[in-house]
Amino acid sequence: MFNSIHSRQSVCSFCLRLVVGLLTGQVNPAEQNAVFNSSTLGLNVFYALGMIESGNDDRGVGKAGEISRYQIHPSVWKSYSDSREYQNPDVALRVARRHWDYLSSYFRDKAGREPTAFDMYVLWNTRFGYYSRRGFDPARLSFTVRDRAQRFVNLLDRPVDSVLGTHQDQSGYRARGMDFHHAELSSRRLMPDGHPA
Repeated sequence: MFNSIHSRQSVCSFCLRLVVGLLTGQVNPAEQNAVFNSSTLGLNVFYALGMIESGNDDRGVGKAGEISRYQIHPSVWKSYSDSREYQNPDVALRVARRHWDYLSSYFRDKAGREPTAFDMYVLWNTRFGYYSRRGFDPARLSFTVRDRAQRFVNLLDRPVDSVLGTHQDQSGYRARGMDFHHAELSSRRLMPDGHPA
């Protein structure tokens, strides 16, 4: 009997914390505040970014004309590449990396600290200056921006194998642990079980 009452109290306590967190936008501040080392970016970051932005659809075009699986605005794309191969995942990855590096440097210069994964996604997904005008404070963001950024963080928090090793994107590539780069650059198609088509 005690265990049942204790369990209900724990569940109620958890639910109360969850509701308060949702209302204040701080569902898991520890995840939001974890420093993100952008110098050691793995492809899981860009896989997660592509999943959130377009479901890793290389042909995706956003409402404002954003292009590639990473939904990069054409004017931003042009500042990093003369290529118009928006559907080429290798070109898109190079452009995305360069822009990510720029945003990371911008954040360090303006905020005076290292960005978290949460911070980086907010910078990626909003107009330039949006986050800065809000003092780089997650609590001052719209619910939609916070929610999307938290979903990005949640994807990154999954073990690498669950993010990379068990998914096949729409271009037919399947990631296998840290060999994702080689699978992504390979011209052969892989089946969902990882074997050649």
